[in-house]
Amino acid sequence: MNDKEPQKVFVEEFMTEEEEKKEEFDVEEAMNNFVIKKDYFVLHRDGDIFKDYEVEETPIGEGGFGCVYRAKEKETGALRAIKKIPTEKIINHQSIINETTALKNLDHPNIIKLYETYQDSDGIYLVQEFCEGGELFDYIAERDHLSEKEAADIFKQMMQAIIYCHKNRICHRDLKPDNFMFSSKEEGSTVKLIDFGLSRSFYKFQRTGEGKCLRMQTKVGTAHYMAPEILSQDYSYACDTWSAGVILYIMLCGYPPFIGNDEEEVFKANLEGNYDFNDKVWDDISEDAKDLISKILVPEKERLTPKECLSHPWVKETAHSEISSETKQVYLGRLRRFQNASRLKKAILSYLASRVTEEEIKENIMMFNSIDKNHDGYITLKELHKGLNSTDMDPKEIETILMSVDTDNNGAINFNEFIASTLDVSIYKDYDKLEKAFKFFDKDCDGVIDEKELKESLAGGEFEHIDTKIFSNALEDNDINQDGKVDFNEFLRCMSVKLEKEI
Repeated sequence: MNDKEPQKVFVEEFMTEEEEKKEEFDVEEAMNNFVIKKDYFVLHRDGDIFKDYEVEETPIGEGGFGCVYRAKEKETGALRAIKKIPTEKIINHQSIINETTALKNLDHPNIIKLYETYQDSDGIYLVQEFCEGGELFDYIAERDHLSEKEAADIFKQMMQAIIYCHKNRICHRDLKPDNFMFSSKEEGSTVKLIDFGLSRSFYKFQRTGEGKCLRMQTKVGTAHYMAPEILSQDYSYACDTWSAGVILYIMLCGYPPFIGNDEEEVFKANLEGNYDFNDKVWDDISEDAKDLISKILVPEKERLTPKECLSHPWVKETAHSEISSETKQVYLGRLRRFQNASRLKKAILSYLASRVTEEEIKENIMMFNSIDKNHDGYITLKELHKGLNSTDMDPKEIETILMSVDTDNNGAINFNEFIASTLDVSIYKDYDKLEKAFKFFDKDCDGVIDEKELKESLAGGEFEHIDTKIFSNALEDNDINQDGKVDFNEFLRCMSVKLEKEI
């Protein structure tokens, strides 16, 4: 059964029409500005993926559409997770389009990164961030259940990912512990949302009014985590919140709230709302935690929104963290430094930001989340001013910083832009990283970057009519010998790094 549009529902996290307009790629604006977007750095290649990656034979995960393999990039040694979708399983191209489109465009610390895609006669390959810490499902199973502090920290990150998805018109529709991964094995590791194969995207033409979006009817998901309205085949984004509530319940006690001998019995318990806190394990769990669950596992109209979940006392008090004023000053200095960077340097930093590991930007992520007070994945002017404790600063300087960092010109700072503008010097002066970055921009591998290559890197073939003068001007800032191109030596000088070896 296909999704229809008869009924509508208000969804608080849905992007406003004004925000949608800012998000649209304005060709006229692009012709007059040097625009940098994170998805420019996600490439598609036709050909043999095994030329570039050493892929292990045994899968580390399996799903309905394919298997996931651990792999190592030959050139850099970087670990990746490669999802292979065999040609014979590509029956429904829409699910693959859903996943690749979502991952290419989404930019959030709690959502898995997509680096590139490949396609050959055997299938399609999604090269993604490798999460060494494994699945939340296994993490819970190994411990039986989690402490309230740990559960709150994980739940908060889940909600942040959901808020961002909903704001960007994406409903995941298959939230479960198997689809949340830990970036590393370290305590307090970042949680990442994965697998957008069942997600549903809504575009501007599908809007129906103020804050409203289409209802969905397709019955998808996993039995224990499916909201009752999905079973009734009439639901909205709120189904994701229900699933997160089920996961929270499991994290605290170790078993699901709705059980049965088979799928039908689980569905029945789900529809009837039959769950309780009677087991002995709940005796040691706070009333606030139970209160939050009881306000999520309710009919759709009564259910808390993700933002309301984050404002709940249990989350605010249990998952609270603070950034020191000294750290904030360090990041203010980095943002000021980024203001003075050339356009080419900003593009290079943006590429590097899209490739850094979780370990390299752990503090940056904490800082981003600290400033992003409404947890929607974007830093506004007001949030930037408040987040940096900059009451003694000229508001115009804060605005200038935001405009400088906002390289995609959408009026706010997204995650990749924040990372690009606050990278530690040791990362963006890493020779091997810069060598890899140069090769990304040097499309024909002739040892220089010209205006056409820069245009292809930052605009692609989609916008052929954009004036190449914008890109030649960007190169001009760093073209020492004035030949209209930037070689590797000039590229390194742009990043204040000395040439150590020939590329």
